[in-house]
Amino acid sequence: MPSEKPQVIEWIFFNRKYDSAARLLRDPIVTFNDIREGIEATGARLSVANPANFWKDLTRSPTPNDNWPTRVFEAGFTGTDAIGAGDQACFAFTPVAEDQTEPFPDILVFDPHNVVPLTIQSLSMAQAMKALGRRDENWLAQVTARLFAIETFFAVVSEREVREVSFLQTGVKMRGGESDAVYSVTCDDGVWLLSVEAKGRREPLHLPQIARASYSLFETVTSQGGELSDVVGVIPFGLKIVGDSEVWAVEFAPVESADETLTAVSQATFMFTPPVPGIS
Repeated sequence: MPSEKPQVIEWIFFNRKYDSAARLLRDPIVTFNDIREGIEATGARLSVANPANFWKDLTRSPTPNDNWPTRVFEAGFTGTDAIGAGDQACFAFTPVAEDQTEPFPDILVFDPHNVVPLTIQSLSMAQAMKALGRRDENWLAQVTARLFAIETFFAVVSEREVREVSFLQTGVKMRGGESDAVYSVTCDDGVWLLSVEAKGRREPLHLPQIARASYSLFETVTSQGGELSDVVGVIPFGLKIVGDSEVWAVEFAPVESADETLTAVSQATFMFTPPVPGIS
């Protein structure tokens, strides 16, 4: 069944945010209240109970370009994350680039010919732990941490001169985003943090989400003081399940702003052997 979100986005854009006569965007920020109003106005069969998931669910779709209204794109606008950008902010309308041909061109596509294959043993995981395996982002983050897959990546694949990698925490929530896992990475030029975004098999790696979480992590640790206040920066990193016990890992160049376009610099696949339940 086609998503009913496009009609809600279109109603909000043309009825609350955009002046068609002047071709002027009056207000780019879409709030939770705007979403509730759009759902009620269009009669869409969508829940108004949790509008915070509206944008998250749209971008987690394997075909987000199909869920963006054609009329809004033809008017010259796409969308981007805006969590933390204002009171009850959900997403924002943003102008498309001059040569842009689709709403979300920054979707990274898995290419098995463009990765370094790594075999990661799973014998060190207790059978009882494997028995609790499940298909969610937290489990993927836990498995990669437990099996030192990130450490292997930086030892074998990354071009960085790395001296130490240490797992710090899973599920780090910040005002402007969330990191599924955070590591410290000690290099010749100082200590970096690694912000990991984990995705299941059906969800794409949404690059703006990864960039925003990475920048939010940097802002959070540098503003709080303490041992992490002098980190050099944050390295964005993506994990996505692409097969049974097979995970695609992507290292991106560090970002200096929340809306910066990410650039992949090294990629690998983790093949967990023997297979790990839930990584499928």
